[in-house]
Amino acid sequence: MDNTLGKNLIELRIASRNACNFEQGKGSAVTLRTKALYLLSLKPCTPPELMEKLCMVKSNLALLCNKMVKDGVIVKVKNSDDRRVICYHITEKGDKELGTILHKIEEKFKGTFSSDAEYEKGVEKFNDLLDLLSFI
Repeated sequence: MDNTLGKNLIELRIASRNACNFEQGKGSAVTLRTKALYLLSLKPCTPPELMEKLCMVKSNLALLCNKMVKDGVIVKVKNSDDRRVICYHITEKGDKELGTILHKIEEKFKGTFSSDAEYEKGVEKFNDLLDLLSFI
């Protein structure tokens, strides 16, 4: 079977999951919680926005967000014009948690390159790949 873009995309998905494991058997650092924190660090989001971006159903998102609110990493803010509409915002504690995870990921990836120049080239190629995937 030839290498196709579809096969390579599947391989990328598998490899990216493995690359984000910090310790063998401990799971991934890029959990739904981490993804939610990252998205909320970019901008506050409504539940439908998070459901779409995280590919989650409403009940599972509610469980995740309630836990994150309880942990103090996000807050739920009601719209002043329509109190039925809510938006989630990341807190300072959430920013710190996300920063710690991003630092660990960065250190793990930097350790796979032999020089800063090679690392920068890898980052550039990764950015090119993200640009390509944004069209799919």
